[in-house]
Parts: sequence; C-alpha cells; structure tokens
Amino acid sequence: MNALIRAALVGAVVGLAQAVIAFHGPDDAAGNLLLMLFATLPLGMLLSWYAMLRNWWLASLLGQFALIALYVGLNVTAPVSVMVGFGAWRVGLIIMAAGACGYALGAGIALPVAAPVRVSAVGVAASLFLAAWSNQDVIALAAQSRAMTARDTSNVAPDLPGFRLDEVEVRGPELSLRYERAPDILLVEVLPETMPPAQACADEVDRHEDETCVQAAPDLWILRDDFGSVVFTAHGNTLVRLSGEDMDEKQLLAAAATLRPVGLWELAAPAYERP
Repeated sequence: MNALIRAALVGAVVGLAQAVIAFHGPDDAAGNLLLMLFATLPLGMLLSWYAMLRNWWLASLLGQFALIALYVGLNVTAPVSVMVGFGAWRVGLIIMAAGACGYALGAGIALPVAAPVRVSAVGVAASLFLAAWSNQDVIALAAQSRAMTARDTSNVAPDLPGFRLDEVEVRGPELSLRYERAPDILLVEVLPETMPPAQACADEVDRHEDETCVQAAPDLWILRDDFGSVVFTAHGNTLVRLSGEDMDEKQLLAAAATLRPVGLWELAAPAYERP
C-alpha cells in the first residue's frame, strides 16, 4: 500500500481518538483541546511504526504537528462549538479527515517520495484549510440550521426594531438569543414548556435571596430583585425567559409582547454576519 495512504489511515485513527476526546473528555475547553492535540501523539507514533512507515518517528511527529496546525486553523474558521450542530458522527468524520490530511502531509515531508506526490500532499491539506476558510459562514449557517431543525420546540423570537441579533446558540432543545442595541443587551432563552411561567419564576426565587415573583398577566411573571427584573412567559409550546443588561422592566415586558414564531434563516443568518 502506498506510504501516503498508510499515513492517512494512521491520521484517520488519530482523528477518531481526538473526536472521542472532544465529546467525552474534560469539560474544561482548554484542557480538552490540549488533550486532543497532544495526548494522541504516542498513538500516532505507535501506529506509524506498525504501518511500517520509513522514518516513522519523524513522519508521526511532523504529522501530529501538521494536524495541530490544520486543526487550529479549521477551528478558527469553523469552531467545533459551531460544528456540533451537524451531530457527533459528522463532526467525528470531519476531525478524522483533518487527521488523515495532517498525517499525509507529515509523511509527504518526512518520507522519500517523488516531488509530485509531496506537492500533492501539501496541496490537499492547504485546499482543506482554504475551503473551510472561504466557506466558514456557510458551514456555520448549515450547522446552526440543522441543530434548530432537530429541536422539537418551536423557534420563537421577539420583534425588536433597532436591535441586532448578534449571537445564537442551540443546546439540544434550548435556544439562546442575544440582541444588542448599545447600551442595551437583551438575552432571550426559548425552552421547552416543561413548566408554567409561574413555576419557572418560583424555581429561580428558590435559588436566590431577596427576590420576589409578581404576576403581570396570565402566563406572564416577573422576577424582581435589587439588580433588575427577569420576565417569564409562555408562547406556543415554549417557555421564554427574557433578561437584559441596562434594560428596565418596562422594556423587557415590551419585548415579551412582540414574541412570534420565526424561521430558521431569520435566526441563523444574523448570528454569523461579519461586521
């Protein structure tokens, strides 16, 4: 079997190990990343030796660092936090592909191969990075849209002229939106309606002191404390929580009154617009 193909297979297995660490490793993001990038080096060396690559130690070392550079570059353009919207197995395939390209690149540099083969190995790795860089918005939007499609909960958002939707996060059935109009910041959490607004408000009171819940209307409750207010309301099959920075209770109630169903692209597209 061609040495570059064997190196690519080694890299794919290393990428699989990195994917397992990414989804089942430490919760600390920095620790998880370091473990992904460096803890798999011994595995890469062992597999390179088993695959009988010439200069296996150098090929695996260069392959690992090529993979690190490639992965960091891909993570800048299309972070794993964005790609998780594609689902675990698709993200695993992406990381395995990066591993295969990284080790093929390392082998192309370390092994005595023909110049065209060496150039091809470098070109494939560079093409992968450039493709991700030039299509980062498409990747982000596709991942976000897929994650929102998988939710059983309706997509709901306020209609806020003058505010810009600058962050959208999907965590399973939960949807978090961040709107900004300097100096105001509005945070909207759309949750499955597993409890009425009154109970959701009361549950937060149970966790804090010096707070009270006040009913403003049917299915509309306000949590008040010395620092501000949080509004809980029901809309369709969702429980919506509204809070803000530099926004008073009247503004939060006005935002709650504008809640309406929204489409995927209205939520996804603004979140990744470049200034």
